[in-house]
Amino acid sequence: MDPLSRSHAAAIDQLQRGLADVVVDSLFESDPGFAERYGPGGRRIWRTEVTQRLAHLAEAVACGRPGLFVQHAAWAAEALRARSVPDADIDAHLAQLAATASVEFPADVAAAAMPCIDAGRVASRTPTPSCGLLDTEGSDSTLARLYLLHVLQRDKDEAATLVLEALRGGMPLADVHERVVAPALAEIGRMWHMQEASIADEHFCTAATRMIVGQLRAAAQPMARKPDGRRALCFAVGGDMHDIGLRMVADLLELDGWTVEYLGANVPAGEIVMSIEDFADDPRRSIDLAVASAATTLSIRPLMDLVAALRSSEVARLTPILVGGGPFAADLGLAAVVGADAGARSLRDAVAAAERLVPASASRQPR
Repeated sequence: MDPLSRSHAAAIDQLQRGLADVVVDSLFESDPGFAERYGPGGRRIWRTEVTQRLAHLAEAVACGRPGLFVQHAAWAAEALRARSVPDADIDAHLAQLAATASVEFPADVAAAAMPCIDAGRVASRTPTPSCGLLDTEGSDSTLARLYLLHVLQRDKDEAATLVLEALRGGMPLADVHERVVAPALAEIGRMWHMQEASIADEHFCTAATRMIVGQLRAAAQPMARKPDGRRALCFAVGGDMHDIGLRMVADLLELDGWTVEYLGANVPAGEIVMSIEDFADDPRRSIDLAVASAATTLSIRPLMDLVAALRSSEVARLTPILVGGGPFAADLGLAAVVGADAGARSLRDAVAAAERLVPASASRQPR
């Protein structure tokens, strides 16, 4: 973690609201057509967009990974195109962001931020074909599409039956999660992003899947290894409300012999440190591994803060940290940047990384 990069990101945070206003005002003044195309609420709409660009820019600058902003800019451009926003307007708002930032940012902050903005602007100009589950082939894809169809039709019982039968038919839980449930969830997110599914669709599918993952966990219990004494603390960092992927990882760890303390979403760093310190006083509950989830780019700095808090504790600093989530699937080197001991690209990768960090010992007895 580079303190100077964090300082640059903090400067962007401080300027974010005022800078968004300047960008939008300049955008509408330079092209009166914006007011005509987007109506009375146009400035609010574009202010929200620019604020999002700045938030993601700050995270990319904080960890020195311009690719994070490039991915965000390209993804945001696809969402805007799906909402019939002309390419010229997409490019114009990024061009105005670049022009304003080059003037309003302090020189050192601008030097760190401008390469991100420029690369993001280039990436946003090239439409990326939207490839979803319907475009893929194979038996796993068929199962994932059927699962997706059931939950989109609000038939969570049929969705549950589908994956439970796959599990009972011999498909390992890791495959059910990684090849069926996770791709279906990703597709639901893509469909919402591209306005092919409503917010209600996305919320129902997420809630149904959370329930179904619990059913899968219960059904897989007879296949679990005997607890071997290793204990993992699983949580999503503060501000991150995504926890289904984390729940899947926790369930796979339990199948592999771990005992899991599952804390769920949005856990403040201080609570994680206290938990590890408190558990350390009881040999039966001491934590061998901290498993942290950061599902989106906007969770990178909270994750950095968590790592720093753990490393500053005389007790918790001894606990290895495994991180995962969307940003780490795209950039595994990011794990080292945030100070973690390992990162995971997938559910299976998380279990394998946990084994490398804390190997099971044949002689070790459960606490």
